Amino acid sequence: MKIKRRILFNRYFNIYNGGTSGGQLKVRDAFEHFMASDSFEPKVFFHKNTIWFDNPGNLWLPYLNSEYQVLDWEIKEGDVLFLAGKDWDRLAVKFCKSPTVPIVNIAHPRHTRKEDPRNGFLKYPAIRITKSSLSKKILEEYGVNGPIFCIPDAIDPSVLPSFNPKPDIDLLIVGLKNPLLSKKLYRFFKIKYGFKIHFKIVEQSYPKLPTRSDFLALLNRASTVVFLPLEEKYGAEGFYLPALEAMFLRKLVICPFAIGNVDFCLKDHTCLMPNYSFWDIVKSVGESLKMSQEKKSQMIENAYAIAQNHHIDKERQSYLSLLDNVDDLWGNADYFFKD
Repeated sequence: MKIKRRILFNRYFNIYNGGTSGGQLKVRDAFEHFMASDSFEPKVFFHKNTIWFDNPGNLWLPYLNSEYQVLDWEIKEGDVLFLAGKDWDRLAVKFCKSPTVPIVNIAHPRHTRKEDPRNGFLKYPAIRITKSSLSKKILEEYGVNGPIFCIPDAIDPSVLPSFNPKPDIDLLIVGLKNPLLSKKLYRFFKIKYGFKIHFKIVEQSYPKLPTRSDFLALLNRASTVVFLPLEEKYGAEGFYLPALEAMFLRKLVICPFAIGNVDFCLKDHTCLMPNYSFWDIVKSVGESLKMSQEKKSQMIENAYAIAQNHHIDKERQSYLSLLDNVDDLWGNADYFFKD
């Protein structure tokens, strides 16, 4: 039997009472993509402070005490490291400057901000993955150490609920990244539209729902969804999968520009894209309510069509292709500079 090389992950899950971040989700997806490799097998080391109880959103629970878990963080010859977020802290600075094995690293535009705790990692050699065309451009212009590949986030239809032809929520506000504005919009719309019979408005920010399945089920109940992604002044989004999932579920999407959503949130084609301000979002909601059914249906169909380009199988193939070429990329000195 062929012995596969390890691609080593370091994970730390510390959300005590449920919830799943997009970052954890997409690192888990990458982990599972690599299970399909003929040459590599993923292994994961769990930080000692990882919380394993009372957190149903922990996507790594199936790999605890499994054949995929390693109990010691020991980098071996032939390994590949897969790092995201602050996983770099697991490594000594000396190793970061001159790694003895290839490193694959997910990076986002917000990492280029001096105040971001991951900014200092960009000077270390790595083969980097980012999630949108604009993200790639920002990282290239900033000057990271190593080649950058754009692999957009993807949708796994098997975990999404079936299309709901009779949504019971007229307006859903998804505001986890901006809860103060989310609740302000909710109060405003309740006063403005609350007198309407059978007009239901729901706001979802905190408390965070226990699992992504809970969130997707709520999303599927809505007709129109206002999304409040991370604002540009705070670094913006690496991708912003929830808006794409809503498009796949055939919802009318209202979502401001957030860098990472640039390739699928197309103004007046796949969604309404107000400026990121209270009154501009209010205006877009009003526009959505006055929109003709023909225009609304066309926008929803445009969005559904673009969502089809983000299938999980396509993402898996992109990851596996990158992994198959990891040694050639790592060995090309033209991609890297000395710190």
